[in-house]
This record gives sequence, structure tokens and C-alpha cells, in this order.
Amino acid sequence: MSLFVPESEFQSIFDSLPGIYLVLKPDFTMVAANDARLKATMTTREATLGRNLFDLFPDNPDDPAATGVANLKASLRRVFETKQPDTMAVQKYDIRRPDSEGGRF
Repeated sequence: MSLFVPESEFQSIFDSLPGIYLVLKPDFTMVAANDARLKATMTTREATLGRNLFDLFPDNPDDPAATGVANLKASLRRVFETKQPDTMAVQKYDIRRPDSEGGRF
């Protein structure tokens, strides 16, 4: 019995997951995002895969108190360094609208 799942089947399973998920390389490059995440962030797979997570979703430049990127980046670095789960407080994180909707946060 093979445990290998063909890419097309993986994508179908991944897209049907009920939550919002993405897969990152250690340098924070996005290599997979499920449909729920793409819908929540109003993006497309083509526009996001292969790009750095924080280039795609920067902090709101109009909010000088924004710390979402720094906090998430620090948490992810701890996970990569320790290979252990990391818990961070709930974050306020503004999402930029697509250019077709004005591009504002």
C-alpha cells in the first residue's frame, strides 16, 4: 500500500478542509493555500504562491501601532528554530483589499 497522495488529490483534500490553511517554506514563501484562505484574504492562488507571506500581507501603514507582522514572524521563527508549537495572543490584523476594490486596508 502506498502512502503517496498524488498532487491533484492532495489539493482536493486540502481545499476541502473546513479551516483556513497555508503551507510555508522556512523562508516564509507560500507554497500552498487552501480555497478558504484565498477567499478570506481576497486573493488568488496564482497571485500568492511563490511569494513571501509578509510581502503579500504587510502591516497596515496607516496604523502606527500595528504589530501583527512582527509578532507572527517572531512566532514562526520560534517554531522553525525549536521545532515546537508556539502560542501567540490573538492579533488584530488588517487585510488589504484587492486593487479592484480600492486596495485600502
